[in-house]
Amino acid sequence: MKNNFFYLFFFCAFFATMLLCFTSCSDFFKNDYTDNSPTSGKLKVYFDDGLDAQVRNQAATFESQYSQVRVDLYPCSESDAVQALYSDSCQSIVISRLLSEDEKRSFASKDFFPRYSAVAKSGVALLTNVNSAVTKLSYNQVIELLTKPFTVKDSAGTNITLNVIFDKNNSSVTHYLKDSVLKGQSFSRNCNILGSCIESINFVALNKNTVAFVDYACISDVDDSLYKANKNKISFICISAKNDSVYEYPDQSSFKLNTYPFTRTIYVYRKTGDFTLAKGFESYVAGPKGQLTFLKQGLLPTRQAERKVEINTRPLSHE
Repeated sequence: MKNNFFYLFFFCAFFATMLLCFTSCSDFFKNDYTDNSPTSGKLKVYFDDGLDAQVRNQAATFESQYSQVRVDLYPCSESDAVQALYSDSCQSIVISRLLSEDEKRSFASKDFFPRYSAVAKSGVALLTNVNSAVTKLSYNQVIELLTKPFTVKDSAGTNITLNVIFDKNNSSVTHYLKDSVLKGQSFSRNCNILGSCIESINFVALNKNTVAFVDYACISDVDDSLYKANKNKISFICISAKNDSVYEYPDQSSFKLNTYPFTRTIYVYRKTGDFTLAKGFESYVAGPKGQLTFLKQGLLPTRQAERKVEINTRPLSHE
């Protein structure tokens, strides 16, 4: 009886010791949001919701490459994404601009110096109904469209006042237009705000003589269901650069040549070290597979694979 009690006591002590070792040493019980590596763990990414389809595709392919990775995505406004990074709510953000000087100083006050990679180029696109009276606008006309009632003539010579809609309140598109295009001028009373990029696209598809300002990334993927559902209902408006008579559509070519006036660069920011999952995600998106994903979805990757072409100048044999 005593021997049985001894063996039972020994077994319980051994089991308790092994359990303690397991709970203290096993990665399973770690906080994977902080105890991670470039190819394992959990990562929170806040991103501009105008880039929703692009970021979700990047995260999905990243997870498919590394089975021990989980990426939690939080679409929001650009300012909210920056605030999330500042307040330690996430380890990585994806936005369509560089940090402002004020934002840099705020991070520096906490001894944070976020690092980033430029990963792709997109732009602010102007969409209209296929039956709209406007097909192209100069840069100065875009400013007029945004700041005062703007009229065009339809096929019958009747003056039509264009209405303007934006994708979302406090979106990156509205901030870009006000800060970089209008230089602080106010929007006109003909400008209205909807709830999302998708709402704006669907609204234009049903309403003539309305111009929607959206992130090109929302509608860049020709294989996406949103594009397919609206491709025969909406069209892009050609825009000319300042003091230029050449009009351009937003696309990979005009982004590459920098001839589309509202081109923007997409950045992946992080404030963690190099041996972290945030760095792994940044490297993946900036690497060959992530860049190919952007290319397939209609954006311009910042790094394109080198193509080597070998030309054989020897004459063909007639034998």
